Amino acid sequence: MNEMEEQVISISEIFEAIKKRWIIIVAITLTATIISGVISFFVIDPVYEASTKVFIGKEESDDAAYNSSDINMYQQLLQTYAQAIKTKDLVNRAISGLKYDGLEARNVVESLTVNPISNTQILQIKYQSKDPNEAKDVLKSVTDEFIVTAKELVPNGNVRVIEEVELPQNPVSPNKKNEYSNSIFIRAYGKCRFSFLIRIFR
Repeated sequence: MNEMEEQVISISEIFEAIKKRWIIIVAITLTATIISGVISFFVIDPVYEASTKVFIGKEESDDAAYNSSDINMYQQLLQTYAQAIKTKDLVNRAISGLKYDGLEARNVVESLTVNPISNTQILQIKYQSKDPNEAKDVLKSVTDEFIVTAKELVPNGNVRVIEEVELPQNPVSPNKKNEYSNSIFIRAYGKCRFSFLIRIFR
């Protein structure tokens, strides 16, 4: 019985403590949320993403038509090419003529994304950078170098760009539209919770 009374007293004391400090608790929560939103919206540097697509297939001079074996072979070859693009040697050759500060093969490889598009002979290549011009130029150089390397790896293959690299106009992160929408939601949520707590603790 005493243990039950002690538990009730403990819970009651906790509730009373929360009741006395609810304004502080709400204020801290809202302040932390607002600071997080401000950092995301104004402090974090925007990141831009350039993208291109390349087609992997037979050499244009080949007279033989595609058959199912050819298609399967080139679809499997996409995985090999995807790994080849993200090698430091290839990237080093690609960026050797670029003059951007701090441009290193290791960092470029980490910012490269290569996705074989399912059930196709197409590779999508993306590169992210804080500088939109760098994003475009690096991806263009990497793609050009990849086409040269692919010809060396598979002499009778045909790799060609089917979607050119363009200068990215808008950052992919932080997404300020989403941040703005989230901030509106947070403010509305905060007001509702504030009103709810006022009613409880009156």
